[in-house]
Amino acid sequence: MPVVVKGYLDTIKALRKVNPDLYKEMNAEIRSAMQEVVTDAKARVPDSIPGLSQWSSPNKYLGPQNFPKWNGSLVRRNIQYTTRSSSVNKSGYKVMYALLNRSHAGAIAETAGNLGPNGQPWVGPTADKRFDNRKTSHSSNPNAGRHFIESVDREIGPTQRIGAEKKNKRGRILRAAYAAQQGRTIDKIMAAIKKTEAKANAVTQKSYGLAA
Repeated sequence: MPVVVKGYLDTIKALRKVNPDLYKEMNAEIRSAMQEVVTDAKARVPDSIPGLSQWSSPNKYLGPQNFPKWNGSLVRRNIQYTTRSSSVNKSGYKVMYALLNRSHAGAIAETAGNLGPNGQPWVGPTADKRFDNRKTSHSSNPNAGRHFIESVDREIGPTQRIGAEKKNKRGRILRAAYAAQQGRTIDKIMAAIKKTEAKANAVTQKSYGLAA
């Protein structure tokens, strides 16, 4: 989950190159803001989800990967932040700061229900897997998707949306923790960037004898 900061890529790149001390100072403040979200998100992760023992059962349609086993400790460990910039994506954006829910089980718990209260369309265990795109349910129980989502809702909570993001961008762990900040995270990040930018400008002016 990237933290969207528009229009400051050049500023951040220049700081990293010209004034690494200020860059480190800025990143320390940004890490602190993101850590608040990570800490909240980890607190939302239960050790177990009663009624969903099938999380560890083999699933022939997923091959050797199977359906990831729920492990609360592993899910919490893989909720992280990063200040390492990514390459430019297909939309032309470069992610500088991101909040991450890295585990497969954590990602499933984060987004289960975004396709609807019943989950993926049910086709049953006898459906021809040659035409399966892994976006359908092969459970012998036609209500398995609803049961799964209801169980996760009960143990973790319903999905929450960040601002005006699309329906399929809802989440109940990391996104819910970010939403609970009500915009304070991005405000703190922007404040850190702007404060550091002002300090860098002051240093530049002073070095050229332009300071008032």
